[in-house]
Parts: sequence; structure tokens; C-alpha cells
Amino acid sequence: MTEKNEPSTLFDFDRIASGYDKWYETAEGRLFDMLEKRALRSLIGEVDTGENLLEVGAGTGWWSHFFSELGYRVTGVDFSPKMVEIANSKTIPNARFEKADANKLTFPDHHFSASAAITTIEFTPEPKTVIREMVRCTKSGGKLFLGVLNGDAPLNKQRKKQAEGPFKYAHFFTAEEIYALLAPYGKPAINPCAFPLSLKLPLSIAGMADDFQTFLKRTSGALIVAGLEL
Repeated sequence: MTEKNEPSTLFDFDRIASGYDKWYETAEGRLFDMLEKRALRSLIGEVDTGENLLEVGAGTGWWSHFFSELGYRVTGVDFSPKMVEIANSKTIPNARFEKADANKLTFPDHHFSASAAITTIEFTPEPKTVIREMVRCTKSGGKLFLGVLNGDAPLNKQRKKQAEGPFKYAHFFTAEEIYALLAPYGKPAINPCAFPLSLKLPLSIAGMADDFQTFLKRTSGALIVAGLEL
């Protein structure tokens, strides 16, 4: 469990909240965004009317909009007050946001149809605790989704060397580590995406390149997406 005086996040995201969404406006950001959402959508499948989703580490609500478009009613939580403020300033259908500590969520047991955390557990000192809380808050037969920066990706190995910024403080997970985190709760599906080759290609064909590299069981994708039925 997280110690009483231990921080609940490895990086103060208040520092970068105001400019967080700007990266998604770049050509690089649009490409990553398309590939990552494409991969996660394939794990989510169809969303039934009325399903609700807990998003842990919702940040500015960027991924919340994606989950809302799929049909979920989204409750987003984040430890950064400024991130939550920005998320609440957006018009995202069927989504609400509040500040919360992922190590000790206040929601009842089995309250949500699904839970998700996208590039979140990398920045928590106790990822096992966060996963356990997500599982607790999700209904039996519900689903849990992760998007995690891949420790085996060449890009992330370079990111780790940055002198400043959030990547310096993150723990990048391998697929094996993600499997070990989720295996106590079921059999997870784990797929890397955003492979180095795909990131050099135009948007129109990058998705097909990712599919081919997934077929070849490559492990160098920048993000690992994982899905688990509880």
C-alpha cells in the first residue's frame, strides 16, 4: 500500500496541464493518437447503452472524449487539480470529472461497467494498488482497459533519457510486467501498437502497418494496450 507520506504521483502534472493538449495538434501527436485509439477500440468492441466507465488518470479529458464517443458514461478522476479543471471546462457528452487519489478511490464496489487508465500507472508509485482499486470498482463480468508506455520501445528508451519532463519520472512497463499485474484477475489480452515503422508512414497507411507488425508479434510499439474481462 502507499505509505502515508508517499506522493500519489511521480510527477506533478499541474506543471504541464495548460499545454498538455497541444501535442495532439502536431502531426506526430495526431499519428500517435490515431494508432493508439485504433488499437484500444479493437479491444473494447461494442458498448451497450447505459454502460458507465471509470477513467483513472483522466487528465484533461482527451481520452474521456474517445470513451464518450464509443457510448460510455464517463467518470474521470485525476490527482492534478489543474488537469481536472481543464477537463471540466470542456464540453464532453456524458462525462464528469473530479479530483481523486487512485490509490484510495471513494466509489462503491462493483459500481462501473468498465474501468480504464491510459498512460497513468507509469506515474504511480504503487501500480498494483491502482489496479486493485480499479478492479474493486468494476462489476463482475465488466472490463478493465490499460494503455501503458512500453519499456521495450526504442522511442521510450530515448524518452527516459530526457533531462526534464514527465518521462524522466515514469516507469515504462514491458508486456510481461503488464501481464503480471493483470493476471491475478483474469487472462488479459495485450497488444503493442504505434510501432517505429508505422510512425514513419502517412496516416492513411500507418494503421495497416501496425496491423501487420502485430501479426508478426513485434514488441517494439510505443504503447501497450491491454484488455481484461473480470
